[in-house]
Amino acid sequence: MSRVSIGSQLQTNRTARHLTQTDIAKKLNCDRAAISRIENGKYQGSLQLLERYLNLLGLELFAAPIKPERPTLDNMDGIYDD
Repeated sequence: MSRVSIGSQLQTNRTARHLTQTDIAKKLNCDRAAISRIENGKYQGSLQLLERYLNLLGLELFAAPIKPERPTLDNMDGIYDD
């Protein structure tokens, strides 16, 4: 899962609970700009803040292997050059 998709999921969950970025920032004792950067996939700060934000919304961060992408019919032509 990319930073952008994590941020998007956080934003979706936050708005579903009718919370603003400022509400979250107050609960996490950080600035609203940090919440904005997380939600936009541009956050490069501490993992602790990201984890606290996830936990606040009942989510968790975990690692999983990246699954190799299977070829589609459209890109099969490039595999077999006969």
